[in-house]
Amino acid sequence: MNKIRLIIFGILTLMVFLLPTVVSAQMNIPAKGSLKSSGDGLWNYYKGKTKTTVKRNAPMFEKLSDNNYLLDYAKIKGVEIYLSAEFKDNRLATLQITTPFPEYKSCSKDTKDISRGFSEVGYALMGIQFDKKQCSQQKGSGTPYFCTAEDFACVYRLCPGETWALACSVIR
Repeated sequence: MNKIRLIIFGILTLMVFLLPTVVSAQMNIPAKGSLKSSGDGLWNYYKGKTKTTVKRNAPMFEKLSDNNYLLDYAKIKGVEIYLSAEFKDNRLATLQITTPFPEYKSCSKDTKDISRGFSEVGYALMGIQFDKKQCSQQKGSGTPYFCTAEDFACVYRLCPGETWALACSVIR
């Protein structure tokens, strides 16, 4: 009987010493699918997943409206970045990266160049690439820039106003 008590005491003691290390590692290492650890890309990570799976795997899952949820928030080098998702038929339909657009005054060449620079960062976070043949600039509000692949499309505005966003959506 004393051997069993000694073994249980030893296991509990070991757990007391190891548990803080495990907990601190979880708090310091960003979760896969987060803005700080996008791995192979956020789009590749979340595309096709159900709402339940996204809720389980996303760093956060806060309801913004009926089918829109905030999945992550980060402040990187002083810049706020938000990752949100929209669901349709219980599956991820749209994944969006949003950030404030600095000092927007008008739609100028400089504004478009900055927006294109933001898109390079956004595409890198999403883990996707397009060639020029897959993209086109549209006329209209904010001058949308569309890129399409076989099963998804992404869009951002060259003249975004106060907030810049890159949204990728499943094509059905």
